[in-house]
Amino acid sequence: MKQIVLDARALIALFYENDRYHAEAELGFRQLFQQKTILWMPLPILFEVYKWLLNHQRYEIACDALTLMLDVLQPVFLAQSDVLTLQRMIQSLPGWSGSLEDASVVIHTAQRRRCPVWTMNYRDFGTIQDLQFWTPEQK
Repeated sequence: MKQIVLDARALIALFYENDRYHAEAELGFRQLFQQKTILWMPLPILFEVYKWLLNHQRYEIACDALTLMLDVLQPVFLAQSDVLTLQRMIQSLPGWSGSLEDASVVIHTAQRRRCPVWTMNYRDFGTIQDLQFWTPEQK
């Protein structure tokens, strides 16, 4: 079965109708659900999406999105060893401008699932080698 690790941007674009990537997010999630893809979401990404929606939308939208994400996506919880791995990764990339949330996507992908990442912000992942990316098929 196909698996994808989600970055926050795809989820934000899905829940925020005015986002410039909203149509692409709808198309992508439709394709992933039709293909019965397992959608992995590191817990820091859940926090990032909820906080963004809370700050840019209404409380109700953020809460509804939180419920939907927990019902539909597969949350990935980080262990203490994961956090230490994140720290080592970030320290090994002194010029990297990505966040800890971005690093959690990379670590989860690289170490556990060996599956593609769906992001809309490749800049944060550009310096990381051996990452595969997924994009929706344009119709």
